[in-house]
Parts: sequence; structure tokens; C-alpha cells
Amino acid sequence: MKTPPEGATTSRRGFLGLVGLSAVAAAGGGLLSACSTPSGPRPGSGGATAAAADKLTSLTPTYTAFPGVKPDLPGTVSNLPGVPDVSGGFTTYPASPVQALTQKAGKGGTYTAMTPLWGPLPPGLEDNSYFQAANADIGATVQFQITDGTVYADKAIARLASGDLPDIMVIPSWEIEKMADFNTAVDKAFEDLTPYLQGDKVKPYPLLANLPTAAWQWSVWNNKLMAVPFPTEPYPFALLYRKDIFDKNGWNTNPKTADELFELGKEITDPKAKRWAFGSIHEMMWPTFRIPQEWRYEGGKLVHKYETPEFELMLAFMQKVFKEELVHPEVVSSKGANEKDLMASGQILIYRDGLGGWKELLQQHRAKNPDFAMNAFPVFAHDGGTPMMYHGNAAGIFTFVKKGLAKEKVEEILSILNWCAAPFGTREYELSNFGVEGKHFKRGDNGIPELTDLGRKEVAYTYGFLGGRPLYVDWPYPDAVKLNVEWQNASFPHLEKAPFDGIRVQRPSRMSGLQVPTEDKFTDIMRGRRPVSDAKQIVAEWQRDGGNEARDFYMKVLQDNGRA
Repeated sequence: MKTPPEGATTSRRGFLGLVGLSAVAAAGGGLLSACSTPSGPRPGSGGATAAAADKLTSLTPTYTAFPGVKPDLPGTVSNLPGVPDVSGGFTTYPASPVQALTQKAGKGGTYTAMTPLWGPLPPGLEDNSYFQAANADIGATVQFQITDGTVYADKAIARLASGDLPDIMVIPSWEIEKMADFNTAVDKAFEDLTPYLQGDKVKPYPLLANLPTAAWQWSVWNNKLMAVPFPTEPYPFALLYRKDIFDKNGWNTNPKTADELFELGKEITDPKAKRWAFGSIHEMMWPTFRIPQEWRYEGGKLVHKYETPEFELMLAFMQKVFKEELVHPEVVSSKGANEKDLMASGQILIYRDGLGGWKELLQQHRAKNPDFAMNAFPVFAHDGGTPMMYHGNAAGIFTFVKKGLAKEKVEEILSILNWCAAPFGTREYELSNFGVEGKHFKRGDNGIPELTDLGRKEVAYTYGFLGGRPLYVDWPYPDAVKLNVEWQNASFPHLEKAPFDGIRVQRPSRMSGLQVPTEDKFTDIMRGRRPVSDAKQIVAEWQRDGGNEARDFYMKVLQDNGRA
């Protein structure tokens, strides 16, 4: 829940200009017409559309598996529409990574790429031998414009508003959901990749063809293939904790109720020792309190998560957590707090992050601190009953190509993204993740890459965002791989079965535009600046300003797909 940046009104106006909406129309509630599955105009949905994933298959690339290494630890096949499988895990590192590509991906071009990063910025291209080595292997120059992940939506909206776009732009799905007019902006700003990748046209890019079809289905906007997807784990996040410090102090690693978590937080927190229990945890409290991920369909009606009694219970719990001062003061005072650094230093011991954050922290800190370890709390319900866990879509991050580039430049960019999509067990993957052997990493036990001091300074997760790859738990630490795969498999039976599973829905613009200001008001409640009783007023404002309109749209989506 983030506070809009200063000057957000101006940025919003520029964004509306990009998508061809006048400020007058936006203020008056006039929005573009849209289609709902299967077709037909629908006023008031702001460019939103919906289609069952199987109807999108004709737009996606032909899947061709890239022969790779078989995981040591099996995952779970989901068989749920639109929900990815649980990744298998590798507890050993390939002794001889294979060369995935037989020729240079690039043709000497130079391209800018905007990517997020949740951690310290590496040196720029001129002073970064890791970037230089990767670009040399690619055969083209990628100049990264790395942006703080905690404010990425604000920065992306500003770039879209100004029209000053990089050649390659990465936007996570959770940031897209906050962008009120993205459904229309995507056509104005980015290249339609359908002519380059649809069906067998993907053959020049065999590593992109190796991405799962379900992920490509989620890369469709307005019946066009608009981005290269990054396949994701089934889970958007977990409640991570510092296992090494927990083990040392004998703290509870399996809280079974919200009250137990609260008491654990009190036990851990010691401001004199510069130690607080929590960073941001509220989003993980949503499933803990059995709040639906977005909508709940019951009794023939759609109920939004804000409207549920469970949401108020969660607000009351979080207000108690903040009142007890169990959250690190930097997290309380600033949305830009670097929670990974706070976890690494032991100033916070529990926070909500994606499973990739687990890997990133291990990669940064295990080599210099062999005892550094993390784990995730088993999912639990606030009242000790049956747990519930959210699931992600088959793709959660998207890489877009700037609109208007010459055909040969688009093709070169796609070749670069193809290089970036090299899977675990390839030399390209090793270079993009660890840099150059003997310089950025050395081989530790069992040949596992370990970053050197230079590697920790220069290597940042950048190329990995540009081309998604089939997901494995491919971390260089077998103990962590085992913990992660076990957590994923144990959590899978508790995944919420949501009413729109397997339907690619582009959110109505007004609903997206409501998310940040509405959740800012709920943040005020959690921080104790407003009483919990104000939640009903906030919900009523959300309903009035577009929530009820969105409900009508989503109900029609269910009806069009035979689910209501």
C-alpha cells in the first residue's frame, strides 16, 4: 500500500494524454468502451476485456521444449486452470553447463532497458565488468536503467506519461494493476509482438519457445501478444524469516494463529538491540485472515475483498501490530525502506516477499556468512482453522518492446530476450546470474557458484527479468532448495480456488485507478491514524467511485464463461 508520489496529479494527466483520454472525460467518469468475452461493447470498463486462457492459444508461440536437466526434487503438477506448477528443485549444480545458443544473439545494436531492483544498485555499464561480459556474449549492448522496485509503479507511470520510454521495459503485473489506463496505454506505448512470435514464427527464438504456453496466454492485451512473459511460482509471496537467528534463539517457527504471531513479534522485538520482528507483512495477512485474493463468489453475488468482514479483522490485527511498535521504524516511516538490507543485518526478522527474494538474499549473503539461512512460515489461518493461500497467474512480470522501432531492431531485441531466457543448466544462464568464473564467482562445494566481492558489487538481477524462463528452484544452496520445495508442495493444497481462475481479465480502468488511493486509506487505519470503524466508509467510497461498476463487469465475465 503505497502513497502516491508528489505531483501524481500531473503524471496522471500525462498518462491520460498518452492513452487518448481527455482530463474532462476522466473527471466526468467517461471511459472507453471495451469487450467482454466473447465480444461486444461494454461501456464503463475502461478498455477491460476477458477471455478464457484456452481461447488465447491461437495467439501464442508454438511450444517447443528445450532439452535440459531433470530436477532432483519433484514439484507438484497443478492441473488448475491458469495456475502454474510447483517448481522442481536442483540440489546439485551441473558440472558442465551446456551452450544453449550456437551464434551471437545480437548484431551490434545498443538498447536501453528499464528493470526493477529490490536492493543496492550496481555500478553502471562503464564501470561494471559483469554488464560488459554479458553484453559481449550477447553481441549487443544493453544499457540498464535500474529503478528502485519499491517505487517502480510511480516511475513507470511517469515514463509512460512523458512518452520517454526505454527500448525494453519490464513491468510486473502487480504494478500494472495499479495503472488506471494501462489497457489502452499498452497499445500506444509498446510493439505488437504477434507478427514476430505467434505460432511457428517463434522458431528463430527457441528459448522463448521453451516458455510455457500458459505464461504466454497471460501476455495478451486487447487480443494481441504484447510482451514476453516471466513465468512465476504458484505463490505471489510468503512470510519469510531469518532461520539462522530463529534457530539460535529457539523462537517459534510454526505460529498457528494470528495471536501466536503477535506474541512472537513481542518476544523478538528489542529496540535497544536494534531488532524488530516485522517489516511489511500485511499482504501475507490477507490470506491468513481468509480474505479473498480479489473477489469471492457466493450466493450468486460477487463480494470484493474490501467488503468482507475478514478484511476488517485484518485491519484491526495490523493496527495492534503497529501500536505495539513491532514493525521496524524505517518501514513505518517510509515506503522506500530497503527491507532486504534490514533482513540481512538482522534488524527485522520476518517480512513478506516473493520466493525470489529468498534466493536473492541467500545469493548476496551466504558466501560471506555461511550461517545465513532463511525459511518461510508454514501457511496458517488467523483462528487456527484451515489455512488459505493465494496463487499467482502463470506469468507475473512482462517485458515490453517500445513501439515504432524498425523491424530489424525488434527482431534483434527479441534475440536478446531469447538469450536472456536461457534456462538453468546453460552457460548463458550461468553468465547472466553469476558473471564470469574466476572474476565474479568461484566454484564452492560441488561446483556451486559463489559470488566474489566483485560479484556481490557488480552482479544484479537484470538480464533475468528480460527473458523469462521455466522456473526451477535452482538456488546454489541445497539446504535452501529443499526447504523451498517442501514449503511449496506443502502450501499447494491450500491454494484458494478463485472464481476467475483460467480467465485472462484486463481490469477495468476505474478499478485499477481506485486501488492505490483506497489502500492508502486502509494504511491510515493500520497505522492507527483512523479507527477500524472507518473501513465501512472507505468501502462505501470505493463502491461509489467505481467498485460497483467493476462488480458488474466481473459478473458479466463469469456469465460469459458459464460460471454464474
